[in-house]
Amino acid sequence: MKVLKFGGSSLADSAGFSNVAKIITARTTRSIITVSATATTTDTLHLFIETEDKFSAKELLAKLFQRHKRIVDELKIEGSGALLEQFHQLEQILIKHWEAHHSADVIDQHLLSEVFSAGEYLSSYILHALIKSHGYSSHWLNSRDAIIANGPTLESKADLVASQKAWKALSLPSNVHFIIAPGFIASDEYGQACLLGRNGSDYSAAILANLCDANALDIWTDVSGIYNADPKKIPQAKLINSISYREAMELAHHGAGVIHPKTIGPVRQKGIPLTVKNSFAPDDPGTVIAPRCSNDAKVKAISSQGRISLVSISGSYLCDTYGAAERIFGCLARHHISIILISQSSSEYSVCFAIRQQDAAIAKHALKEEFARELNQHQLDPIDTRPNRSILTVVGQGLIQEKGISSKFLSAISSGGANIEAIAQGSSELSISAVIEDNQLLSAYHRVYAEFFDRKRQVDLFILGCGNVGAELIRQVQTQRPYLDSKGISANVRLIANSKYYCADDALDSIEWRPMLEQSKESLSNEKLQQLLLSGRYVNPTIVDCTCSDEVSANYADYLDMGFNLVTANKKANSSDMDNYRNIRQSASRRFRHFFYETNVGAGLPILKTLDSLLCSGDKVHNISGILSGSLSYILGLVEEGIPMSQAVSQAKEQGFTEPDPRDDLSGMDVARKILILARELGAELELEDIELSSLLPKNFNSTGSIGQFMTSLPKIDEHFATLFSKAKTDNATLKYVASFENGRLHVGLQQVSQDHPLYDIKGGENAIAVYSDYYSPIPFVIKGYGAGASVTASGIFSDILQTLPHREQELA
Repeated sequence: MKVLKFGGSSLADSAGFSNVAKIITARTTRSIITVSATATTTDTLHLFIETEDKFSAKELLAKLFQRHKRIVDELKIEGSGALLEQFHQLEQILIKHWEAHHSADVIDQHLLSEVFSAGEYLSSYILHALIKSHGYSSHWLNSRDAIIANGPTLESKADLVASQKAWKALSLPSNVHFIIAPGFIASDEYGQACLLGRNGSDYSAAILANLCDANALDIWTDVSGIYNADPKKIPQAKLINSISYREAMELAHHGAGVIHPKTIGPVRQKGIPLTVKNSFAPDDPGTVIAPRCSNDAKVKAISSQGRISLVSISGSYLCDTYGAAERIFGCLARHHISIILISQSSSEYSVCFAIRQQDAAIAKHALKEEFARELNQHQLDPIDTRPNRSILTVVGQGLIQEKGISSKFLSAISSGGANIEAIAQGSSELSISAVIEDNQLLSAYHRVYAEFFDRKRQVDLFILGCGNVGAELIRQVQTQRPYLDSKGISANVRLIANSKYYCADDALDSIEWRPMLEQSKESLSNEKLQQLLLSGRYVNPTIVDCTCSDEVSANYADYLDMGFNLVTANKKANSSDMDNYRNIRQSASRRFRHFFYETNVGAGLPILKTLDSLLCSGDKVHNISGILSGSLSYILGLVEEGIPMSQAVSQAKEQGFTEPDPRDDLSGMDVARKILILARELGAELELEDIELSSLLPKNFNSTGSIGQFMTSLPKIDEHFATLFSKAKTDNATLKYVASFENGRLHVGLQQVSQDHPLYDIKGGENAIAVYSDYYSPIPFVIKGYGAGASVTASGIFSDILQTLPHREQELA
């Protein structure tokens, strides 16, 4: 004997019924088939019984029955007269129940049970008639005759001993191939109707499988089995081919909607394998739930439950008081309130538990009555209820043996900024759960999934600024995709913005983004960034600032507080006042976010990383001198070779080595910001005003006017620089634009350097720093390399981006 159950989505219309009949009749094994109500039917029955106006209620009911009659007509069931008579009788019973319900002073739960289960009866009537019309022998069984249950009338639990007696007392025909029964419905010990809980048809099927000692139970639904995450939240979720009873029970309890939480018990008792299959893809293998499984993944799946309230009780009364927990949970049990999760402090001073949000008000009132004396005497603090919470859970047998799963789970949740309010590990050690706010669930869900099931380390890029550097960075991300894939890295461009508008798309790095940005009329704001972040689609969201904007850099602390990592080539923030400098780092620390800015100083050169390594290893830096502008290095190198200063500047501008306005480079302010950042990395608390800055342009040169006017007047300084370089050459030296930090003082300006100076040979767009320290003295530690151009800077930014990726020690799934 085999038991099959078909859900409402499988029976939504006549095509669904035909498909189900085809699945059933393709089998040679004698089978019991239980069915749910057709899609939306149970909701309509609830609305029907709650409608105050009789005419409106009857109209709702008539439409419901008309829909089912239309299914019968479309199926062309032979001899459908008897079936339609069953419909008519059931409709009349429901109208009488409505009248009784609205005239009674007390709600009759048994009457409601008959109303709410009418959809299952309608489905079973249709399927029974359809199979018979196809020429197969079929018997209709009223589940109330076989399943005896007790407990709350609308949320009953099967009494398997009493049900077994009822089953044995049945006279089922031995010559029929298929037995059709409605799900969801049962009888109590007095023979009155009761329900097995909303969506309890799975439970009905499991009970019948237990009673008939079935060799298998198939649950047919609209998905191909149990997935390692909710496909509605994680589109790339993977099907689980095999899972144990214990794991499936944990998943069902913690919100996995594929099977009813109570379904596993009856089949587990007799070792009956349960398979979840897709009625719309019947050839898919599905998920097998059995005593043991072949799937050796440490973590099988994640699941979640929303609309939860967290109730906290604390106070001295709980410490060393025998029976305190019994009073709390006994009180809730008397009010039929189910507890989903419990967490208690080790000091026994407080206990908190999660319940359905709809039960919170009743629970609080009941507990206040139960502990009225203790509350009045201040032995207990006021009972705290926090609504709008969610529970996120990981499930798997590997939690018992594998080390580190709990820490990875909790770290993944908190990495997105979610505040964990309660933690619980099941006594079976098959699950770990955390309670967080509803609005943090989706982001945390994605991060936990990425931690355990996505073998790729991921970063989601929000690129601000798409000029030379920004556009080159996007090109590098696109070009490097195959290599990054081979390394298990996924770098995704999610948003691109210029100074006016932005475009956002999950596939920006695989499409032509420029037309999208040109057509966009949406301006980017902090509110929009926050909204995108709260969508929960991003595992490792990282803002990349490729601008030189004061406005963008002023938002750094806000970006970090939102939950973004931050990578920047913009020097404005790190060279701003010390209060802002500290505030940015405090935000990064507070939210556990990354803040990387290697390109602030040396484009693609690893200057800041190297300095940090020196300091961490115990070295003490005494002074630094450096050529920190690739643009000025290139220009002065040309002048040294005999090219006039004006021509050198023009050539550098044409090749994109300078800013659009070369005065931004020639003023020396860019270099000043860089040396200030370096000094601050060494612990100096200095401001821009503290720098002794000398512009590369002569003091008596008028550099005002438009860019064109400035470029036209540049030849006036050619002779000045030719004279300076001639004199330096006479002294066996040359001229460099040098920034230095020594004895707590900062200097930036044109400097004559001798042939034995470590910066003497630096030219042609190179950057370099010479570091004198305890370990490197009298010969300095020198870092040098190409420091001009968009490709070098973009490469440095890309390197910083990759530093935001989480480290994976081992695969857990």
